[in-house]
Amino acid sequence: MSEFVVVRHGRPLTERLESGIADPSLDEFGRWQAERVCAWLAHEPVDAVVASPKARAIETVQPLVDQLDVPLTIVADLDEIDRFSSVYVPTDMWATEGLDILEALGEKRYADIGYDPPDVFRERIANVWRELVADPPGEHVVIGCHGGTIREIIRATFGEMPASFHAQLEYASICRFAVTDGRVSLTTLNETGHFDATRDSIRGAMNTASTIKS
Repeated sequence: MSEFVVVRHGRPLTERLESGIADPSLDEFGRWQAERVCAWLAHEPVDAVVASPKARAIETVQPLVDQLDVPLTIVADLDEIDRFSSVYVPTDMWATEGLDILEALGEKRYADIGYDPPDVFRERIANVWRELVADPPGEHVVIGCHGGTIREIIRATFGEMPASFHAQLEYASICRFAVTDGRVSLTTLNETGHFDATRDSIRGAMNTASTIKS
């Protein structure tokens, strides 16, 4: 049995470039979120950490890498749908600061804004997820990536979801996937308890003992 602990990145800065690829760091609150989620996961038997190549994903799991002294593996195909975009606006700010993004997406002008077409993005994430499940880098793997990436991982695991299903994923939230004999199950969705609690003993697929303090 193996477990993938998939973490959405913390809240990032907005970045608009004239050219090149936008790759903003976490803002102050995002750095706090990263510290909280990593302090929580440090009490689990983590033996591998991987991340998307984007700074916001790397910075979210870097405190865990530093604390546990485990290597960080960058997996390029875990990148978000906007991997070539020169503009990054946090999704919760699109209604006020990302109207140009919304307009382009509504008109399906993906190349104009550096986005993968949805079918290309979907196939990329399904392929990399299949490879990770088939050959996991450890028994308890933390993955730092993106909201869109996580939703596509869910889709790759369960197939097309009904229109009524929406996976709400907060910044620096946790989703857990258990793999047993090649079969994947989603065990938690959008965990955020680490923002309001701490713990001081190991909990995880390999050890269920836990001490939690509110």
